[in-house]
Amino acid sequence: MSDAAAPPARFRATIEYDGTSFHGSQLQPGVRTVQREVEEALGRLFDRRVRIDLAGRTDAGVHATAQEIAFDAPPAWSPEELTRALGATLPDDVAARKVNHAVLDFQPRFEAEGRRYRYVIAEGGRRRPFLRDRAWIPQRPLDRDALARLAAAIPGERSFERFARSGQPERGTRCRVASAVWCFNDPPFLSFEVVADRFLHHMVRYLVGTSAEIAAGRRPCEDFERLLAGEAASRPVFPAPPGGLYLTGVRYGGEWNSGPEIPWLPADGHRT
Repeated sequence: MSDAAAPPARFRATIEYDGTSFHGSQLQPGVRTVQREVEEALGRLFDRRVRIDLAGRTDAGVHATAQEIAFDAPPAWSPEELTRALGATLPDDVAARKVNHAVLDFQPRFEAEGRRYRYVIAEGGRRRPFLRDRAWIPQRPLDRDALARLAAAIPGERSFERFARSGQPERGTRCRVASAVWCFNDPPFLSFEVVADRFLHHMVRYLVGTSAEIAAGRRPCEDFERLLAGEAASRPVFPAPPGGLYLTGVRYGGEWNSGPEIPWLPADGHRT
């Protein structure tokens, strides 16, 4: 049987990307997306049209250190060959960290048990040109004790519709948040890490933006309680900018596809 006639093999890959110049991860007509770049790279390697499945959607400007994808490929390819070939074919702002065989019906989105995001803030209020698309730089200092108290209230299963952009999919607005914690790295950095079974559109950015407003003294703390309870707050929630957000892991079979680290960010000093 020729390679063209042989049934395809299923592969999975953990990819990372700098989201700055992408209009998000999912395929959209007429714009540059992560999915388009990866599919075109695989198409050149296999000389055929390729469609990939992603574990989750990231918006324009959002980064990933551990997005999981799956695709079909000619069976003659090995994971090692695919890793090397993708390294030579993908653009500079996307990389395949590891490629493995997968079962034929593996679907990274529906089989994911959890997802982990991290949002990075650089304190100080001054311009930092090299962090412009990597972290958010609030103009006011943030009360770290207040941030810790707010994060402690987040875990649990509830509707997060007040921390989401309008127009949710039919799956509803309930999410099960396993953990939410602020990590205090070497100055000037601090970051918010959250793990959940699923996330609503802009949910992490709304959680961070609203927490920062409260920690800066610009919004009452009671607003957070109302929003978590599904009630209206004193004014609409504020989303943190997309450039500080990173998808850092997807969990399958009880194991994460990557550690929680962001390559350029100093190690955590402590968490609270």
